[in-house]
Amino acid sequence: MERLFKSVEHYPDPHDAEIIGQIPDWVEGQLFRLGPAKWDFDNDFTFKHWLDGCALMYKFTIKKGHVDVMSRFLDTVMYQKITQVQRPVFTEFGTKSYPDPCKNVFCRYFSQLVPLELTDNDMANVYTVDDELYAASETCHLWKINPEDLTCKERIDLKELLSVNLASSHPHKCPDGTIYNLGASFMTGLRYHIMKLPPISVAPEGKKDIKGFERASILTSINSNYKASFSYYHSFGLTEHYILFLEQPLLVNTVRMAASGIKGYALKECFDWCPKEKTRFHVVDRVSGQEIKLKYQADALFFFHHINTYEEDGHIVADIMAFPGPEVIDKFYLDKLRLGQFDTTCQPIFTRFVLPLKADGKKGENLVTLKNTEATAVRQDKDVVFLQAENKGESGFEMPTINYSMFNTRKYRYVYGSGVFETGKYRNSLVKLDTFTGEMTVWREKDTMYPGEIIYVPRPGSTVEDDGVLLSVVLDVDHDSPDFLLVLDAKTFKELGRAVVPRDVHLPPTVHGCFLMD
Repeated sequence: MERLFKSVEHYPDPHDAEIIGQIPDWVEGQLFRLGPAKWDFDNDFTFKHWLDGCALMYKFTIKKGHVDVMSRFLDTVMYQKITQVQRPVFTEFGTKSYPDPCKNVFCRYFSQLVPLELTDNDMANVYTVDDELYAASETCHLWKINPEDLTCKERIDLKELLSVNLASSHPHKCPDGTIYNLGASFMTGLRYHIMKLPPISVAPEGKKDIKGFERASILTSINSNYKASFSYYHSFGLTEHYILFLEQPLLVNTVRMAASGIKGYALKECFDWCPKEKTRFHVVDRVSGQEIKLKYQADALFFFHHINTYEEDGHIVADIMAFPGPEVIDKFYLDKLRLGQFDTTCQPIFTRFVLPLKADGKKGENLVTLKNTEATAVRQDKDVVFLQAENKGESGFEMPTINYSMFNTRKYRYVYGSGVFETGKYRNSLVKLDTFTGEMTVWREKDTMYPGEIIYVPRPGSTVEDDGVLLSVVLDVDHDSPDFLLVLDAKTFKELGRAVVPRDVHLPPTVHGCFLMD
């Protein structure tokens, strides 16, 4: 796997791809992918963690039977600094920061007193707001990107706009254009914040002509359940009427964060795993911002991704890809990845929780009345409900994808995923899970191929959940084999075609992406 995690160069000029098979005529647009891509520098310095690498965005343009690919490193402040200094001067996920030699003595002393000078290395996700393209990670910094040439246009600081220090890279966009996101603050009290960005058409007076995040406001704030820590999160759930936030017991220790300016801690070194603590489920009304009184709890778990969340007959159904613990984060240290030491322990599995919105039953009684689920919710006290999850399918795939535009916040049937770098049953594979039957369908070609996250593209005008195509970038570590963009039929899970990248163009594994239809 060393070749898979080798630093790459960027290719800012489009390169033609060779089409094998057939890509449907209606699939026209741009596929954007984002991830870390440069870890090694001229002074023999190497980042420690995969997620610390310099952000690179690439795109496949599909138009009238032609496909081309281009890529560019994001010209962030972090990228400019590390290109100059050859080591990180901002707090990264898994690599300690170093003093900035470009600052004078006073500035360096002052910066040591300021906890967590967070990076703007936005390598986690790419999404649109008001038809503008943004790159994001999990800090307060976002970059507006020119979709034509992938250059950075403007840096957005959510700390300045909303007093938010950290923000999820997985916002939810509603059919009416409203966007919700989850943030956290640690400088003015340990709180989680639900951010709301209304569409221009219903923006408050004085903000109708304002594009982007300057229209955003805080819908509500939730205090952390911990005095000196707050929960790590990567995503959150949304239903037709509610927002769901899982406060999991992987905690960010703010005392350690405060010392990071002096000690040079990486963000990962500020984590504490507390397996004896419960996972708490916060349910917030989307309109009023009020949290409902019921206190939902479950045993400790760790997760990155919500799959989908919806309401059914007085219940909230919440699906996530859950791990038994956060050891998966340690799998992504670069020295392990380059040696192929990505073992089969701590694998994710489709996990369903069912939250009854009323607790009318007796103490000790299961309050779940939905059929066809083994998930339970047992009343323990007046307002305390203990949740037991149900698993579907088999473990070993991640990066869950659904037909988001049609079925987000709605009852759905299919979820798609990738084996990513796992070495278990679904290694080198893409999967389709039928949540009704538990049946899993697999695409797999050979051991040297590593298919990434699936992007679902619905057929225009279709009302059928799996009537569309699936896009996945497949990296092949065989020296004689090129990388390619794979196009699958979403219903049959069979290959329709692929766009083969020129052999001299090397693409890195990415985290997330999006497809913009022409």
